[in-house]
Amino acid sequence: MSRQHIVFGSACLASCGLALFSFNSVGQESRSESKGALPMAAAGDQVIVKREATNIEPPHKYKVTLSLEPIRSVTLTAPFDGIVRQMDGKPNSKVQAQTDIVRLDNTIAKLKVVRAEAALKIALAEQKKDANEDDLGKSLAQSKVDLAKADVDLAKYLLEQGSVRAPFSGEVQRLLVTEGQFVKAGDPLAVVVDNSKLRVEVPAERSTANPGKTLPLKIESTEVEAKVDTVLPLDTRFGALRDVFDSVASAVLIVDNADGKFKPGQSAYVPLIPRQPVAEVPSSAVGNVADGQRKVQVVRHGVVRDIPILLMGSVGVNRVFVSGAFAEGDEVIYELSHQLGDGFQLKPSAAAATAGKDPANPNPTTTPATPTKPSVGF
Repeated sequence: MSRQHIVFGSACLASCGLALFSFNSVGQESRSESKGALPMAAAGDQVIVKREATNIEPPHKYKVTLSLEPIRSVTLTAPFDGIVRQMDGKPNSKVQAQTDIVRLDNTIAKLKVVRAEAALKIALAEQKKDANEDDLGKSLAQSKVDLAKADVDLAKYLLEQGSVRAPFSGEVQRLLVTEGQFVKAGDPLAVVVDNSKLRVEVPAERSTANPGKTLPLKIESTEVEAKVDTVLPLDTRFGALRDVFDSVASAVLIVDNADGKFKPGQSAYVPLIPRQPVAEVPSSAVGNVADGQRKVQVVRHGVVRDIPILLMGSVGVNRVFVSGAFAEGDEVIYELSHQLGDGFQLKPSAAAATAGKDPANPNPTTTPATPTKPSVGF
């Protein structure tokens, strides 16, 4: 990034190849905090301003969509081929553990139970008939009884499988079949979720992401403190953030949702995923505002603008990445001789119009910009 020094000051500086300007305040909105002992500039003063061109990266380079997920989710599947006979659950309905959700036609399973029970009766009768047999005969008869009992238990178990139940207390999120539909073994039938807690995996600075601690999380328009459950290596979705943060990892956050305030699928936001353009600026350009946030000042079309920012990673000791409402052509101010409030308009001084002219080219094609009235906002 090229660094440009532009001075608003006296004619002696113009001989060093620096442009000379004075400025007037037009519609000033003085929202800036004091920077040390620098005097506050007034209209007509001459000030020295050092600034550099800003190379900005669009936020979509770092954008990753985050959304809440249930703490537990299970897809119920068909245990065997058959026809859906009855749907007992409804989407968004609360269910208790072992509540029937879907029932499959179980006629075949019922008949298998009847057949197995009949076979057990035969085995018991044969065992009674052969009561006077030798030890080998008695052992064989008992084995037949045991086998028949196992067949009964298996047939009853398969009969029970016709009723597909919720494995835990929660909510029916989706029904994936309809009554009368033929399904094969393994086909999905319904999705049951536990929304008492919600989870989301987000990028986080490794130094602040500690299991058991909390991190700020914005769920649509609501700010919450979410508990860090686990810290993992950075997910590949967040790989672009390695360029603008010192050390970043993935953190699985848990949101307590016992009151049902939040729903799965709601969008979540964290500060580490910038929603505004990203720029690398000198550390000296970063200042404070009254509410404790950070800002940088830029020159935009000849007007000083305050840009609220979020600090990101550092670049050595003298530069830092920030995210804010930057625009193409902004020049970041990194040193001033006076305080400049948001909205001050800069105007070329009379000295700048003549200082440093090339005698061979008395009418240069590049001239200082004509001052314009600052626009409202950023």
